[in-house]
Amino acid sequence: MKVRISDYGWGINRRTGEKSESLIIEESFSDVKKDDVLEVGPTHHKFVVKELKEDSIVLTVNLKGDEVEIKVNGKYEYRPLSFDGGHYYIIEVEQ
Repeated sequence: MKVRISDYGWGINRRTGEKSESLIIEESFSDVKKDDVLEVGPTHHKFVVKELKEDSIVLTVNLKGDEVEIKVNGKYEYRPLSFDGGHYYIIEVEQ
């Protein structure tokens, strides 16, 4: 299975209220296995592969251990809690 993770940075201009965002980096991980750590971007955010199923993958998305299951050819958007800027991630899974 192949996992592609896109790291986007975003922020809000406090003076004008204007929101901006941009793609920071897009990384691909081929032949992922159980317990692989997928580290992304300048913040070194870590996603851990918890389980590989026939048609999906289960990832831990944060240090609290929250898990998400993503189907093959599916997409998941992970947005850590942030009020005025930070990063969010688009995770895609391919066969």
